[in-house]
Amino acid sequence: MAAFSEIYQFWHTYGSDIQNGAVVVSAITAFIVIRDTRAVSRRRGTLDLIMHQESDAELIAAREGFTALKNGTTKISSFGVREKRTSDEAQHLKKVINLHELTAVAIQEGVIDECVYRRWFNGTYIDDYEATKDYISAVRSSYGNPKVFSEFEKTALRWKADKTWGAPPSFIRRKWDAVREVLKA
Repeated sequence: MAAFSEIYQFWHTYGSDIQNGAVVVSAITAFIVIRDTRAVSRRRGTLDLIMHQESDAELIAAREGFTALKNGTTKISSFGVREKRTSDEAQHLKKVINLHELTAVAIQEGVIDECVYRRWFNGTYIDDYEATKDYISAVRSSYGNPKVFSEFEKTALRWKADKTWGAPPSFIRRKWDAVREVLKA
């Protein structure tokens, strides 16, 4: 009976603290699970977008036309004037740049995972911006809208300026990753 009395006294003294602690631990665990689920979902959405971009026939045709323009002798900026906006070349340019603009907005809003997307398209994205910056300027002046393709430009310039991209992780990052792996095991 003494053991039962001790257990009763312990629970009477500390029971509410234990219950409150369990609630706090459950809430923290729920937030961690929600955060991780959102991250996985964002990465999955990014992979779906990449697969769509790589397999959609219309986008592939536009990309081929865009690549032909990039490698051709005609200045891309010449398609930025209103008179040429209905040409096939201008349509290819707009389709590819609009896709880059949409992707930049999605990255900024956290809809897709920047790291995953960047690992696949980093060089292409920056090269496309470099090839089209005169075209973008021409479109801006032709339409009198300084914000045209601004998200694409901002993202491409930020990626271009990021010299640490692809560099091996720092000492602290490597140690933190090792601790996380141990905790997962």
